[in-house]
Amino acid sequence: MLANSRLYSFLDHKNGFNVHFFEGQKLIHDLILKHPLQGSGFPYFRDMVLGLMPIIHFLKPLESLGVYIDSEDPYFRLKIETNNAGHTRMLLLPEDFSQFPHSLTGKVRVSKIVQGKNPYTSFLDLEDLTTKDVINKILNESYQVPAKVTVSEISDQSIMVTKLPALNVNKITDDQVSLNEYITKKALKFHDIFEEAPNDIEKIVQQFEKLDLAYLGSKQVDFFCPCSKERIVENLKNMYNNNIDELMAGEPHLDVKCDYCNAKYVVLESDLKGLN
Repeated sequence: MLANSRLYSFLDHKNGFNVHFFEGQKLIHDLILKHPLQGSGFPYFRDMVLGLMPIIHFLKPLESLGVYIDSEDPYFRLKIETNNAGHTRMLLLPEDFSQFPHSLTGKVRVSKIVQGKNPYTSFLDLEDLTTKDVINKILNESYQVPAKVTVSEISDQSIMVTKLPALNVNKITDDQVSLNEYITKKALKFHDIFEEAPNDIEKIVQQFEKLDLAYLGSKQVDFFCPCSKERIVENLKNMYNNNIDELMAGEPHLDVKCDYCNAKYVVLESDLKGLN
């Protein structure tokens, strides 16, 4: 039985970096059950999910994040929504998407929602970018943090390295390690961890502590969709401005499926008119 997926955070105080390790085997397993894509489309879905999950680290309590990619070449729509609690849902359309694109061109919308406030939304243009480039573009241009994500090719895991601001700007020297230099220096060690693919909390912490990293904590990340019949009914009523007869079009009921989790709901006319 797979352990729940978790996002782990570590600190390299000496060099001034945070290292975040996402162990995503359970999440990807659940994703396969929810979205059984065919061909090589799923590996792209997997890479984007693993690459974006470490962003949860930047979310504060009661904050949630949506990443929406509209790719025109090749054509697909990718949606990933998550929150500070680690509850995550995602989908890739069309459902028969079977292409693993080496690069994509389109747009991405990043929307951060803070309870009780207007959402903050940024738009980025994507021009012939690889999966890795898309993820790091979101980090650097939308979140504006010096960070890079590495997605494992051999395990359902990823690592995000973030450079911390200098403690005293007057003491900055030329011998500081850059973000790229740090990642290059740690690359073989990170690869060894990916190759072993640990999913036990104690073992993961031990592996990173061997790299002189201090363990800061972790949080569970799981596939969770808040859809319900009540929400479906309310959304339909809003979309059709309560014109229920037009919506039903003479049918005895509506069969509605949630694109995120594939849950199916039967909606009756009496549900929409509040007669139940």
